[in-house]
Amino acid sequence: MPQQLDIWGKTKTEQAIRFIQKHEPEEGYFVGDSGGKDSTVLLDLVKQSGVKFQAYYSATGIDPPEVCQFLRKFHPETIWLRPFLVRPKKFPAWKGTHSFFGMLQVNGFPTRTSRWCCNDLKENPAIRTGGKHWLLGIRAEESTNRAKRGQITPLKNRVLYKPIFSWKTWEIWDYIEQQNLPYCSLYDEGFERIGCVVCPFLCHGMRGNLLRHKERWPKQYAAFEKAMKKLFDNYLCVINPRSGAMNYRRETDFSEFLANWYRGK
Repeated sequence: MPQQLDIWGKTKTEQAIRFIQKHEPEEGYFVGDSGGKDSTVLLDLVKQSGVKFQAYYSATGIDPPEVCQFLRKFHPETIWLRPFLVRPKKFPAWKGTHSFFGMLQVNGFPTRTSRWCCNDLKENPAIRTGGKHWLLGIRAEESTNRAKRGQITPLKNRVLYKPIFSWKTWEIWDYIEQQNLPYCSLYDEGFERIGCVVCPFLCHGMRGNLLRHKERWPKQYAAFEKAMKKLFDNYLCVINPRSGAMNYRRETDFSEFLANWYRGK
């Protein structure tokens, strides 16, 4: 299906390239590359626009291995950013790791309403690059909240630009097909979202989806459940009550605690 034209007779591809060129900063763009279909399209559009940029991938450590393999093979120019851990003031001798599983012992378990993991594993490492002008593959169709934030979102220390903000999912795939772009193999296996393996949005209340993920990536889930057991046995180390980690005090059995997390309770 051909792309729709705007009132000036421009396709969405032409609009996106013009948008990128119009807002190009002197120092160049920070381009977010997650390895997903939207980032794949965004990166190609940025290259076509001829602007100055550097692509970055926030390596959370809990992304599907297939995503990492795809990025290494097809996006070798993308710089990998690793998470870092700010040592808690209440625990100066803390020897936790920078991994999601180590951070879980300090921040508690993530929930849909308190996703500290997004900040610590994805956003904060990206902010430390110092980039002020970010190009992201965010689309309004993905959620009501994303649609409300608009195509340009000014924040305290940076501005977010979203060239494919109005694109539909079918337009993303149509572009990938037309440009013959490589993409992560998980999409061909029926995975619609390829974010973090252990994520409240993918686990909570979605039993069929959860079982499929656990069968596909058993090592990641085994590590997660081991970390959750350690947290359950030593909950006093948690210093962020907003994380929801203190809520399991009403539970005396670990299996019940873990099952409730998977259910989103």
